Amino acid sequence: MLFMHMYPLTAILAVHCGLSSPTCPAGENCFAAPEHLRWSLLQSSAKQTAGRATSNLEAGHDMQKPGLLKYLADELLPAPKTVVPQSNDTSLCEADAEAAEQTFCPSSCPYAAEMSNEFCHFRCVQSNQCGLLGTVENATIPDDNVMACRHCKVEACAKCVAAAPGQVGEKLEHCVKCMPGYTLSEEGECEMNGISVFIAIGVVGAIAAVGIIWWYAMICSKPCVNPEGVEYGLQGRHRMKLSQPGCGEPYPLTTNLLTTNVAGPATMAFFRYEAAILVWAIVLLLVWLGFAFFVSMDLLTLGTRIASTPQLLCAVVAWGRKRQMELVWTKVSWLAFAYVFSFLGAIAYGIQQTKMIATVNDKDATMTSFALKLEGLPKFNGKDPVEEKITTAVKKATG
Repeated sequence: MLFMHMYPLTAILAVHCGLSSPTCPAGENCFAAPEHLRWSLLQSSAKQTAGRATSNLEAGHDMQKPGLLKYLADELLPAPKTVVPQSNDTSLCEADAEAAEQTFCPSSCPYAAEMSNEFCHFRCVQSNQCGLLGTVENATIPDDNVMACRHCKVEACAKCVAAAPGQVGEKLEHCVKCMPGYTLSEEGECEMNGISVFIAIGVVGAIAAVGIIWWYAMICSKPCVNPEGVEYGLQGRHRMKLSQPGCGEPYPLTTNLLTTNVAGPATMAFFRYEAAILVWAIVLLLVWLGFAFFVSMDLLTLGTRIASTPQLLCAVVAWGRKRQMELVWTKVSWLAFAYVFSFLGAIAYGIQQTKMIATVNDKDATMTSFALKLEGLPKFNGKDPVEEKITTAVKKATG
């Protein structure tokens, strides 16, 4: 599945940006037909190289504010090993305005730098050439993880300053202003504040938990001084429970509340509503998964791929736009089905609910069984004792 996703990504870069794959012999098309498919340099390198390749589009966001869990994970867990395949075509170092995948750059100029005057065009440069030779001036940091020239990026930094173009050394970036909750160190890094606060909260929570357990144990160990009152209360609670008519036993957990009148027709209507919502959502989900299974699995990945470098972002956007236009008919079809299914389902649901309530009211004793409707009453003014007159008339008529 990895190489299936990587193939269209490489093809888009080659076609959209005018870069030919170094593995294609002259005059041949590496992407001509599935039966004649050849591995590109990106695919073959990722296939043969151990470790995690950065071309898998798996990378974090640049300016994320790390949380406590991420802080602890970074401190305790080792960083994963990153492997970036490289090309053997040294002529790519001379290409000023052609886009290049990060894995296409040779070892003599291994870093992909974005051109400043042309959109989605890159150049392979050396580490001391980031920000020079017509590339973006602010992207002066050669990143060995993605083999690309990037902007200044210090964790939890609000204002970062990068080294000048062409500058070499170990410290090429430092922070001058950290995000709230962090303190700027002398090395230009941002250190998290409030670790002691989290520790204090944990200690207080542990003490509170111990106190609650101790209090509950003390309550349970106290002697019973009013057994008659406790028994009377338990009997009253038992009488308030819903029980099966005739035997007085509680309803089992397997009772179907869609068809069994446990606490009136309103309870049945509520659970039927919940069931209708579940059926509606599951049917729409299954239809969408059916489109993905029978048409293209790209329907499940469009808009979710993460690009760690500018050239990967160009490839992802180009690929996503192309696939979106090719698969737009599936979205329109799904929306049409969802509209028709929701409309007809709502009508059927309303009919079933109305029939259920009428059937339960006729079969069982419900709230409507304790109501009386009087017709043909004369007009009364505001001074007449209406309730007394009606009560007297009903008693006289019913005996």
